[in-house]
Amino acid sequence: MSVEMNVETDRNWFLLTSKPHKDEVAEFQLRNQGYDVYRPLAKRLRTHRGKIITKIESLFPRYMFIHLDDGVNDNWAPIRSTTGISSFVRFGTEPARVPEALIRALQEQEAMLGERAIDLDSFHTGDKVVITDGPFRGLDAIFQKYDGQERVIVLLEILHKQTKLALSPAQLYAA
Repeated sequence: MSVEMNVETDRNWFLLTSKPHKDEVAEFQLRNQGYDVYRPLAKRLRTHRGKIITKIESLFPRYMFIHLDDGVNDNWAPIRSTTGISSFVRFGTEPARVPEALIRALQEQEAMLGERAIDLDSFHTGDKVVITDGPFRGLDAIFQKYDGQERVIVLLEILHKQTKLALSPAQLYAA
């Protein structure tokens, strides 16, 4: 009678920290060494030289997840000296384990968006919004774009004519 052992059941996700601004480098180096690494990404609108650009960055800056067994098959020693890695996150002396369900939920969210990045911006071009403050309070508008970090541009129909209006993102909610 043979007992088949499932190697996957002994594997857990652990939390690592990287050195400041070295998330991408650390992920690349760990993958080159053959480790299974997951660094959730976020898509954000940023201002660069006066223009708004979409930037992909870590959802949790300086943190990433690594899938390892409890030391039987995986060699943990090279991880600590990998370029860009600071250390394992620990609770006392034990490395922090992360539930598989959390990793799956993050990965599903990324896959659902069609790109490998979770979109953190509230509104997207064409979204219907309602103005919540100011002289146009209660009126429907169409979101156009972010204009810097403090303003958004919306289209508002006034007397059967579409007019662009600059507002604070706090003055809107999704319709």
